[in-house]
Order: sequence, then C-alpha cells, then structure tokens
Amino acid sequence: MGKKGREIIEIDIKPILSALRSAYADEWMAHYNYLHAAQIATGLNAPQVASMLKARSADELTHSTLIGERILELGGTLPADWSDIPKLANSRKFDLPKSASDLKGILKAVLKAEREAIDVYKKLLAITLHKDTVTHELAEELLADEVRDEEETENLIGE
Repeated sequence: MGKKGREIIEIDIKPILSALRSAYADEWMAHYNYLHAAQIATGLNAPQVASMLKARSADELTHSTLIGERILELGGTLPADWSDIPKLANSRKFDLPKSASDLKGILKAVLKAEREAIDVYKKLLAITLHKDTVTHELAEELLADEVRDEEETENLIGE
C-alpha cells in the first residue's frame, strides 16, 4: 500500500493485522473443511450437499485470497507454513459427525462455522469503523457472504 493509503488509516494497524491474519486462517480452514466434508459425504442427498459444499469451499478460498491481499497491502505477512494456519484460526474445531451419511450433522458443523465467521467479521467491522475504510468495506462484503451462507444452511437443515 502506498504512503497516502497508509496515512488514511487512523489507528494502529497491529490489531487490524492480527484480526485479518486470524480471519485469513479461518477462511483457509473453512475451505479445507468444506471440501473434505464434500468428499466424504455419503447417502441419498450427498451429491447435492457435496455440490453446495464444494461451491462454498471455493468461496472461502476466494475470501482467504482477498484477506491475504489486504494483509499484504497493510505491510503484514502471510503465514509461511501451513502448520501455522490452525494455530492462527479463531475456531480450531470443525465438528463433523462420526457418520459420513449424517448429512444433517455435516450441515450443522457448517452452520456453526458460518456463525463463527459472522462473529469474526462483526468484530473486524467494529475495529475498523471510521478508521480503516478499505478493510471495513472488505469486512462488510465478507460478512454479507457469511450471512447468506448461514441462511442457506439453516434452510437446508430446516431451522
């Protein structure tokens, strides 16, 4: 990010970078977990659930890319090693059911992850409000995606 771009941020960027690095890790974890769940899902409606999870996984990868770009713009660094990703993530547990045919259980794990992501972006919005407009707008965009994903998942579960 250029000199003027750094000047418009009205707070210390360390807390922003920390929050972004955790969100970056969260999105990578969601990408992996959703793709893994799509691949192991079995049962009558598994192809439909797997298709949705694969699309959601791709969305989470896009989110991680956008967050990674913002981290770099702010002068931060991305984790150098995959083993750092789970350590940085806000949520370290993806609660898949014991049975791969428990599609409702898989969707409940996804719903929990989406709700955690909503909380993460809500906090990022609070940190950046009127202080880092660019990061704030990114958080708004990502929050909107997560809210849509939560609703879709709730509808699939029937909650």
